[in-house]
Amino acid sequence: MPTICFKNLKKLAQALTLTLIATSLSHNTYAQDIYLPEIGTAGMLGLSVQKEEQLGNFFMRQARSAFPIIEDPVMDEYISSLGNKLVLHADHVMFPFEFFLVNDPNLNAAAFLGGKVQINTGLFIYSQTEDEFASVLAHEISHVTQRHLARFIEDQSLKTHMTIASVIGSIAMAIINPVVGMAAMNTTMGASAQSRINFTRDNEYEADRIGIALLYRAGFNPQGTIDMFRRLLSMQGNLNPAFTMLIDHPLSDIRVAEAQNRAAQLPPRKNSTNPDFYLAKARVDVRYTKQKPQDLLPVIEHHPLVNNKTYQNYAKALLHYELGNLDKARECLNQLGPSLQNNVFVIDLLTDLDLKANRSSEAIARLKKAYRRTPNSLSIVVNLANAYLQSNDPKNASKILRDYNTRLKPTTLTLELLATAQEKNGDKCSSLQSLGNLLALKAQYAASIGAFNEALRTCRDHLTQEKIKARVVEITNQRAQDEAITQG
Repeated sequence: MPTICFKNLKKLAQALTLTLIATSLSHNTYAQDIYLPEIGTAGMLGLSVQKEEQLGNFFMRQARSAFPIIEDPVMDEYISSLGNKLVLHADHVMFPFEFFLVNDPNLNAAAFLGGKVQINTGLFIYSQTEDEFASVLAHEISHVTQRHLARFIEDQSLKTHMTIASVIGSIAMAIINPVVGMAAMNTTMGASAQSRINFTRDNEYEADRIGIALLYRAGFNPQGTIDMFRRLLSMQGNLNPAFTMLIDHPLSDIRVAEAQNRAAQLPPRKNSTNPDFYLAKARVDVRYTKQKPQDLLPVIEHHPLVNNKTYQNYAKALLHYELGNLDKARECLNQLGPSLQNNVFVIDLLTDLDLKANRSSEAIARLKKAYRRTPNSLSIVVNLANAYLQSNDPKNASKILRDYNTRLKPTTLTLELLATAQEKNGDKCSSLQSLGNLLALKAQYAASIGAFNEALRTCRDHLTQEKIKARVVEITNQRAQDEAITQG
């Protein structure tokens, strides 16, 4: 499900599926140079920008049900901030982008229709700099802005004389059942394997070219792309499952050389020193790997980033928290220095420490100050709401979450916390509605409608009942649209 250079063919069903295929990050390439013009739109066969955005939202709902998506507001905030920094400097942006993190140690990322970008935790594990990490996102964003997947679908429609809806339906089937879905694609599309390879190869060259330029415009070192390519190239023949895509699809020296030539044409730039990347990398290494905290301490102390104090101190703080050494965890956080004490990564862990030590009032006081500075910070809102809940104050928790969901796009996490807070506050009518909206985001439509129907029996206000009825109609229509997509 990757694309710039990381594609495990064995996951092609999932890649070409979970959202109309992630364009592969490591496809076999050939010696000849192939360049595509910047084609920011798909053809005229019917896959409009609006339709692509609708399909992207459909696949995002499927992803929430099918993927081990990490519900971590601090990580979400970081990847969204970094991703949107790149999007801000991209051309042909036609819809909002959404970046989400999946707990998968494989070195992968994936671009989907409608600006949906999946990032595996493995990308944090194997990236040594933010520039390397950002190079992958820039490549993925370029796949979206150039509408490579949309163009692939239209290309298949022309070659097979199938309708756009039928091609999409065949791909969508693979989301529900990868084996059946890919069999359907192979049977109905009938395009030659060589044709598909050439199409993807051209896309990869174009995404490399545009991605490197985008990386530079956004303030990053374009050498990050080359460093990432070289790391993958050095893994040729590695039997580690994380690199099986390199066994099946070796990364070409030609492609690396082409990218290196492009980067060399840009003025030199130093690597990013953004501490958030190292904080995020430490968080993934400690919280989203299968190693036990007591086994990780010696690993962290001999990590390649042993001289990076930001990474080292935050990783150790997280480990000591997991081991119950709260004082040692605070000491490690203090070692980060005053410049990072207002950083959301640090505030999040300080909140965990305070709540574990039954000092919720201190956590709330700190978080309220942070909330006044950044009221739209997802991590601050979630932490403050959780601290209110821990201190048995569901009323304030409900208020802050309701305000956030009104101002910004609700997330599964804010809706889940809101439903809990409203229930604890004795507002079952509102809690059931929040639960219904949460389930609808996950495409669990029967359960969602059931929650709203129960709310209809619970809520006494006539206007509220009418709003609930209207919402049920919306969800019913959304379910019908999803079913139409999956059925082609």
